[in-house]
Amino acid sequence: MILFLTKDLFFVPVLQSAGVRQGVEVVSILSLDSPKLAGVDSSAVTTCVIDLASIDVSGLGLAVSQLQSSYPATRVVAFGPHVQTERLAAATEAGCEQVLTRGQLNSQIDRLIIGWSRRPNDIHPSGGATEA
Repeated sequence: MILFLTKDLFFVPVLQSAGVRQGVEVVSILSLDSPKLAGVDSSAVTTCVIDLASIDVSGLGLAVSQLQSSYPATRVVAFGPHVQTERLAAATEAGCEQVLTRGQLNSQIDRLIIGWSRRPNDIHPSGGATEA
């Protein structure tokens, strides 16, 4: 399961469609105190994705820490507009494992969803899954 923190309601169907195409459950939330999180099995979450346009940069570090605490076996990823370089840099500084521009996310969404559906330790540095 992939959690997407975004307030962009027009982008949610794009994310969910990509999830459906790849057979991955995608849950979108507007905030970290969303009631939807009460029903989420933390062990099922493989990736948390933060839309940098949906969160105040001053609270980004706290948000990443909260996600890492709530979902310890997941990766935290962020994306934002390519022109907002300070936000992208802040996401890296806050501890996001991967930071993408919105264009990168849009152009690679299916491949990214597949990778994000795997546990972080199930992927080799080359990008392939480990063998069972």
